[in-house]
Amino acid sequence: MRSIYKNIVFSILLVSALTFLECHQFKAPKNSAEFLSVESQNISLDSTITEDSSLIKMIAPYQTELEARMNVIIGKSAVNLYKGRPEAPLNNFVTDLMRKRASKEMEQPVDIALTNIGGLRTTIPKGPITLGKIYEVMPFENELVVIEFTGEQVRNLAQEIGASGGEPLSGLQITFEQGQLTDVTVDGKPIINEKKYTLVTTDYLSSPGRKRLSILGTVSRVFLGITLRQAIIDEVKELNDLDQEISAQVENRIIINE
Repeated sequence: MRSIYKNIVFSILLVSALTFLECHQFKAPKNSAEFLSVESQNISLDSTITEDSSLIKMIAPYQTELEARMNVIIGKSAVNLYKGRPEAPLNNFVTDLMRKRASKEMEQPVDIALTNIGGLRTTIPKGPITLGKIYEVMPFENELVVIEFTGEQVRNLAQEIGASGGEPLSGLQITFEQGQLTDVTVDGKPIINEKKYTLVTTDYLSSPGRKRLSILGTVSRVFLGITLRQAIIDEVKELNDLDQEISAQVENRIIINE
């Protein structure tokens, strides 16, 4: 929650700075010769920095409203959903709902879902789930996108996933033996090299030029207009409305034998 407050403070200061520049009709110099000499100084942000009471007073109403919103219970978990490699309950829960949501948005089945373990920031403990907890799990504004792969490209992706030690996925089953991909299926069926498969991931992971899972950035994307965080929130709320708890378990989606 502390990081959320910091983001609010930063946003307030940023808006204030932009407003100041706009009001004073700030204009950039026409050429480099017009720049003034500027000196910089490093300031350590540590325990010696005192609180600014005026700033605290200014953000207090926002903090109170934020706490009220973040503490709202939106659902309940039947189990402790933790993340991990090569596979874990939180990995499976998130990618399953990604696939479900993408299939709904595309109005057709989506074969595979994939995100990265680093994007899932914390555990969802057993019991009540607050809105703030989902923001802790997924603090990023990553948007869901759908891409299309050939079977051969799916194999190459599986190779990258296995080499990384595993990533959260749904619809894809991978077996790795001593560093080599020995088996890969989609929904339990052998991959057909020439067949087209659809995959939902995030705009972040599928950005061109990334080194990790780089194959995701080599094809065009369909943006779904919804963040992964909102998709998680919607799924938790939907299950809660049905008087159901969220749950997931390890299912041997990724098997890595050294």
